[in-house]
Amino acid sequence: MMKVTLDLHNKALELRKLGTIFLCKSLCVAGLVLVVSNPSYSQSTDKGFGQNTPIVWSPLLSYCQPNQQPPTPGHPGPQFRLPASQQKPMPQLGISSNSTSVQTAETCFPEPKYDPFTLPPGTNLLPNVYVDMLDGTGESMPNTLPSTPNIPYNLHDGHPVVTALSNAISPTDDLHSVVFGLEKSIADKNQEGVTEWLKLGRNILEGNKIKDRHYSGFPVLHYQGGTKEQIVDPKSKKVKVHQIWYDEHIESDTAFLNLSKLDPEDTWTIEYTVDVLNRGEDDFSPFVMYFDDPSLTPKGGKPLPHIGMDQSFFPMQQGTRTVFKIKMTRAKYLNLIYTWGWRMHPPRIQAMENSKKMFPPLGDGVDTKGNPVVRKSVLAWEKSVFTSNPNASEKRKVDVISMIGDLSPAKRMWNAFRSAQHKGNDWIKLAVYATSAKDAYFDWRTRSRLPDGVEPDPESDITLLYVNNTIYGEFVDEEKPLQFAEVRWPEWKKRNDHELKVTLHNGDYYQRAYDNVDFGGARGWENQFKSSTKVGGSGCWFTFGRAHWMQNMSAIILAPSPGGVETEKHQVSIRFNYEPSTRLRFYQFDPMHHDVGIYSIH
Repeated sequence: MMKVTLDLHNKALELRKLGTIFLCKSLCVAGLVLVVSNPSYSQSTDKGFGQNTPIVWSPLLSYCQPNQQPPTPGHPGPQFRLPASQQKPMPQLGISSNSTSVQTAETCFPEPKYDPFTLPPGTNLLPNVYVDMLDGTGESMPNTLPSTPNIPYNLHDGHPVVTALSNAISPTDDLHSVVFGLEKSIADKNQEGVTEWLKLGRNILEGNKIKDRHYSGFPVLHYQGGTKEQIVDPKSKKVKVHQIWYDEHIESDTAFLNLSKLDPEDTWTIEYTVDVLNRGEDDFSPFVMYFDDPSLTPKGGKPLPHIGMDQSFFPMQQGTRTVFKIKMTRAKYLNLIYTWGWRMHPPRIQAMENSKKMFPPLGDGVDTKGNPVVRKSVLAWEKSVFTSNPNASEKRKVDVISMIGDLSPAKRMWNAFRSAQHKGNDWIKLAVYATSAKDAYFDWRTRSRLPDGVEPDPESDITLLYVNNTIYGEFVDEEKPLQFAEVRWPEWKKRNDHELKVTLHNGDYYQRAYDNVDFGGARGWENQFKSSTKVGGSGCWFTFGRAHWMQNMSAIILAPSPGGVETEKHQVSIRFNYEPSTRLRFYQFDPMHHDVGIYSIH
């Protein structure tokens, strides 16, 4: 190790004389840095935003590369890939069970002597490399270097454009007015007021057009997923995405990206328009996940996991609209993009899948009962439940919304408003429905604890409820009051020191699934630590990082039977044979219905 360090140091001194070297300024494994040559960085005059500068690649550092066939390049190419996790029972054997045990393969990083959360960064932090990533064929992947010493926003296609919104009123604000206004109108026996409040409440929940509201068209009930596909234009090679941020929510008009009209080698751009409503202030930081080159996918096998990265980390203020243009690498690599608000994460998170991605990823998928699972695209799964036009008629809208479980706080509000609309001036029954709607409103305010009607499993660390096409969760922590519910699992610090136990309930009336993904703990991660304060950013602690991701599950786990909260649950137990990255412990989501069906843990 000392000889490697001295060799790199001497190489750095040689290149420094040529004026073409930038050393990494963050912590690196064992004090190592990887030297790269890119004189174009020092010539940029665009105040920190990307300029499509060419990347000149210098020699690799192959770190933690066990014997493998065929050999692959090390960092900044694909890191080693672990064998599949040991998962029991294996449903292929025809075993029926309400539980699944998972033990991941062991990383080849050395086990750190100290807790990496007490004495960071641990052994899985890779040396910073200021070049684009390489795929498994050794080919450079354009637009995969998110930050450099002189250009913190390297993937921005020009400056973000910020304008003021006419108002920052959010669905939360208006629903608050509805539930309390309805209560008062009933107490005053004001039938006209009752009618108006009930109409507004349903319009908010259903996403109907509402005048002077920037959230108009974004429903609180998540039943329009089948309509949320955007096709990347083959001429401009661009696609537009519109999001609203408020409270714990990121709601988007796009859950699926269709790249089929692009050439697989095309690079492309996403133009995000982000409206930040009340209590939605945060940093814009889409995290993209890429597969390796499709030519390397084994015949009949799954696409190979490769790299993920924060593409930006730009502050957004309440009451503003910001337009971002983010550069993407070649179309052939896209897995998905999830946008997260790190100040409230989760549940401030939303994902956009490659609409052609298949679930199950292989053709022989079976569930935990041994039943075959039909293989469809992720978009087809969404349309199979919510159709491609849920607003074709009032009847279809009601039928589609009925697929959402009645334990959903949003659905409970909707049920209460609809029932109240048929009660005329029966003030006693109207008061009952108003109380039900108000209670549901307060349940809806957070996904970080379970709603009324569902109790956390005392035998598990966390209980997840699938409902309203999203996920609610709650940790078991008797020492902490419920109002301080957190989405952290600090027990896991080093490999195999704690077994994660997750209880799954499916409150919706259609099939849901569970997956658990690692963001660099097992295969390594980078963190450039580039401050963005000079160009209006917030500075950064864990921003612009790149992580070699992998799936922790080796077989499909479907949530219990639809609507089975009272009668059925499924428990997943996972032992992690690696240290988590200090950015994110694990990513939990529904691979059948992704969008906002996410509950990641720090």
